[in-house]
Amino acid sequence: MVVRRGTTRPKVQLTIRNTPPAGRPDTALAGTGSGLGIAGLQQRVELVHGMLHAGPTPNGGFYLDATLPAYIPTAEPAV
Repeated sequence: MVVRRGTTRPKVQLTIRNTPPAGRPDTALAGTGSGLGIAGLQQRVELVHGMLHAGPTPNGGFYLDATLPAYIPTAEPAV
């Protein structure tokens, strides 16, 4: 797995590249998540006005590229 992070104000870029699996997936792990996977991650990224691209690589691995704002206000400023 390769993980890269870069910052170009006002954005943070995250790149993840995974190699193809060495064996068959463990079916016991398939039911342990929320079931939302990439779709749920896409929703979270869009909520902060970011961009997400993910999918299989030509060699059988998987990639994820995310661009997020470097600063996200968490509350309205006090008046």
